[in-house]
Amino acid sequence: MRIVHAAILGLTVLLAACEQQKSGLAAASDAMGATALNSIEYSGSGSNFGFGQAYQPGDPWPKFRQVAYKVSANYQTPAYQLDATRAQGEVPPHGGAAQPVAGEQRTVLAAAGKNAWAQNGEQATPQNENAADRMRELWATPQGVIKAAMAANAALNGKEIDFKAEGRDVKATLNDQNLVEKVSFLSTNEVIGDYPIEIAYSDYADFGGVKFPTHIVRTEDGSPTLDVRITDVKPNAAVTITAPQNVVSAPPPPENPVVTSEKLADGVWYLNVGGARSWAVDFKDYIVVVEGIASEARSLAVNEEIAKLIPNKQIKYVINTHPHYDHAGGLRTYVAQGATVVTHEGNKAFFEKVWARPRTLAPDLLSKQPKEATFETLTDKKVMTDGNKTIELYHMIGGHNGNNLLVYLPKEGIIFWGDGYNPPNGDDPRDFGRTPEYGIDLYRNIEQLGLKVKTIAPAHGAGARPYDNLKKAIGVIPVATAG
Repeated sequence: MRIVHAAILGLTVLLAACEQQKSGLAAASDAMGATALNSIEYSGSGSNFGFGQAYQPGDPWPKFRQVAYKVSANYQTPAYQLDATRAQGEVPPHGGAAQPVAGEQRTVLAAAGKNAWAQNGEQATPQNENAADRMRELWATPQGVIKAAMAANAALNGKEIDFKAEGRDVKATLNDQNLVEKVSFLSTNEVIGDYPIEIAYSDYADFGGVKFPTHIVRTEDGSPTLDVRITDVKPNAAVTITAPQNVVSAPPPPENPVVTSEKLADGVWYLNVGGARSWAVDFKDYIVVVEGIASEARSLAVNEEIAKLIPNKQIKYVINTHPHYDHAGGLRTYVAQGATVVTHEGNKAFFEKVWARPRTLAPDLLSKQPKEATFETLTDKKVMTDGNKTIELYHMIGGHNGNNLLVYLPKEGIIFWGDGYNPPNGDDPRDFGRTPEYGIDLYRNIEQLGLKVKTIAPAHGAGARPYDNLKKAIGVIPVATAG
């Protein structure tokens, strides 16, 4: 009989524990007003910061004014939309992230189920490859956390909840009032590998029975990328986010990025993938690539094209103009293939440190077959020559990046840079999306170094243009106008 009573007591304790766990998640849902919440819109303003675009490695990300910030979330469809407008936040500009911004720049990013897109007026640009990341943002919103955790039958361990959202582990922490105060998960980047994202929610207020934070701070890899104050919250707003037909029917991105090439001069090729450009320079016994941009997929596609243009030669060197993540994302591929990285001395330690980090979410060639990177560095100037073809590298002094390089072919009069002035399409060389400070930096460096430039062929923009286009863009010489 005692054994029976003990078994019944144990079962009762077990059921009570399960009920307590269930009540814990349900209590959090009730405390936050999530139980009857099907959708929400919230908006505010503050600051955002350019991830991976610091002036020098270790510096803070460059700061912008977040003029407007609005999130629309539908937890039933499910669907998510971010509508954000930014403006220049640092005067003078200091760092990358498309600084210096002229006026205001609006970005609208959306996702519905397996579809994602960027909205520009009536035009939707398919981005379906980003759907999982964007939908994870939906489930990382304060009420989204509770709904996703309950749908996943997640365990509540004290004040912590662990669940999966779109295939990634997510951890959430509740405060003493059963309100979500922190959400964290891993993301990945081609330069730094796995890195943590953490979203902190604080200063909760009541909005029509829904508790919502009025302060949101997002950090990525330990540095803030968003800091906003929420001023308006609309529970159960009419949020209708439907993927446009061209997004639904869009084919997946090509497995191999499309590369186009242009001959700039004898033995000098300009390689373009979606507006991001590199050089391939044919030396007597080897090839020098200028800029390993974006990603491993891009580098592999570019190198395949180079092998067709310049057959039977090895890529011996890859020149990196600066360590911003968009310009260094494809460098590891060259290391894996045996090339030496040529960059400013101030970048070497940074690359060695971040390339040693884990890459569990997106393993690349170098992580699968590790090898030590080989560097050649400079502080002010370096000359690479085979006696016929010559590349000159110069440290560029200016606000975009402290360890930035100009790449110059003296014989051909052609120059490459990573950022600063991006030649636009059309006859007018002025870039109305930016103010001219960085273009002035470029011009000042070129003139002070005494470089005899004829053609600019930089990493971004519409392609190779006369040097006079830069002069016109910054007002050194006038721009002819019709009439």
